[in-house]
Amino acid sequence: MNNEEQLFNEAYQLQQKGQVPQAIALYQHILSLNPRHMQAMHFLGLLYAQSADIQTAILYLQQALALKPDDAVLLNNLANAYKKNHQLDKAEYYYQQAIHFAPHYAQAQNNLATNYALQNKYQQALQHYKQAVHAEPDFAAAHFNLGLLLLRNNQLSAAATQFNNVLTLNPDHLEAQFYTGVLALNAGDLEQAEQALQKVLLVDTDHVEALSNLGVVALKREQGQLAIDYFTKALARDNEHIESRNNLAATFMHYDRFENALMHYDVLLQKSPDNTEYLYNAGVAQMALGHLNEAIDHFERLLRVNSRHFASLNNLSAIYNRLGDKGKAESLLKQAVAVKPDDEASQHMLRALMEAGKPATTSKEYATNLFNNYALYYDKHMQEQLHYSLPMYIANLLDELMPLPIINALDLGCGTGLTGEVIRKHCQHLTGIDIAGKMLIQAKEKHIYNQLIKEDAIHFLESNNQCYDLIIAADVLPYLGDLELLFALVRQRLIPAGYFIFSTEISLDKPWQLQNSARFSHSIDYLQLLAKTHSFEWVEQRVVTARTQENQAVKVNLIALKVTSQ
Repeated sequence: MNNEEQLFNEAYQLQQKGQVPQAIALYQHILSLNPRHMQAMHFLGLLYAQSADIQTAILYLQQALALKPDDAVLLNNLANAYKKNHQLDKAEYYYQQAIHFAPHYAQAQNNLATNYALQNKYQQALQHYKQAVHAEPDFAAAHFNLGLLLLRNNQLSAAATQFNNVLTLNPDHLEAQFYTGVLALNAGDLEQAEQALQKVLLVDTDHVEALSNLGVVALKREQGQLAIDYFTKALARDNEHIESRNNLAATFMHYDRFENALMHYDVLLQKSPDNTEYLYNAGVAQMALGHLNEAIDHFERLLRVNSRHFASLNNLSAIYNRLGDKGKAESLLKQAVAVKPDDEASQHMLRALMEAGKPATTSKEYATNLFNNYALYYDKHMQEQLHYSLPMYIANLLDELMPLPIINALDLGCGTGLTGEVIRKHCQHLTGIDIAGKMLIQAKEKHIYNQLIKEDAIHFLESNNQCYDLIIAADVLPYLGDLELLFALVRQRLIPAGYFIFSTEISLDKPWQLQNSARFSHSIDYLQLLAKTHSFEWVEQRVVTARTQENQAVKVNLIALKVTSQ
């Protein structure tokens, strides 16, 4: 072995050991002895590229290429240097040259495909990744890169196949395992998703994306607290991880933990002050907590970004209506209806503001939205602020009128169970019906009812064959206009001598009419006509104070009817 070969071997050993400065110095010494030593030039180019001195790397690689222009490996490495220098057109040229001289050079095919992927040239990238894996079927990196390309272009099944190929070749490939979990999650296979993501955590307990996606798996399984735990762990590893924070905030919103949600939306809004999703959810949380001025601020900020945001217009209208500014509420509702003309709940509320005192149709959508949004704080608001007393009057009426016990009772529009609480002791079997699922969640926690059903009252009475001794509708008829069908159905569902007890808001001049509160009022004459038409005996009518509102007593009619003998 001559001296030049010995020096080259020593330099190469230094290079392999990672002793870059020493290797560079020795290769340069070799070139001082032999300026045409192609391998020394080539390796110097690689070492300078490794040291991030790309311009010098390109210089040495070009000099080496001048000595051996058909060297595919050298062409590939020169292309890599140009790609690192963001000169993608030159990189493309030299990758193509490498492939020209070595068509089955899998590494060059893979690198050219990656160069195309960086430029969003999907078809070209796809073609060369496929050629790479065809040329070298056990080339795990090419399979992985092909999987990423397919994933970015929503070819999910094909992407899953490639990631599975990677895991077959290399079971410890962490990112392939992660993406396998993500794709399983996207396909709805929660068990496979969890298994794959847990395998990632076994290797890397700080893998933020795996933790975040496990939180999504838990959410889909309705495991709210577990989801919160995963998102919290992800944030503990990376406090700047936006997706985890957003998911955590949204989870708190889903479970009506509005204070917790707001803490995270405040952070998110500091980084993205015009993000409409953050602004809207923060506004909803503030509104639910009764912080109306803060809610107004969030919704108005959102509307400055998107003036046609329907839900924000709707919520702002509701807030101004609650604050007594009917003109502002009406103006906002008109804008909302212009954005979404087919929204029945908004149309109903707008009719209430503009056409109060006129007959109008019932809106199930309005009632559903109202009480789902109201559910969490319904009891507190009704009892502590509105001093709701209607259930007490109903209980007193029952004590006077009906023999006890009541075998089978139906609470129509049972809500959170405020009436159910006071009549439970009288009933052997008590069924609660409500249109708002979130109200029923609150009622279920009280363990009052033998059965709770989420259903519209009319549809339930039409489809149910059970008969009852007692049907109660406390604060239900104010959300219905024409009561003809309701009376007919209630009559069918009551046993002989059964009772129908209900409340209505008071209309003095019209059979029934929509009020600017969006509730209906009904006249005594109208109710008496319905009772007679449907074979009810008019047993009792009392005017009672159901609640107080704006420091005024709200009077309602409390009426008891009894099925007459046929």
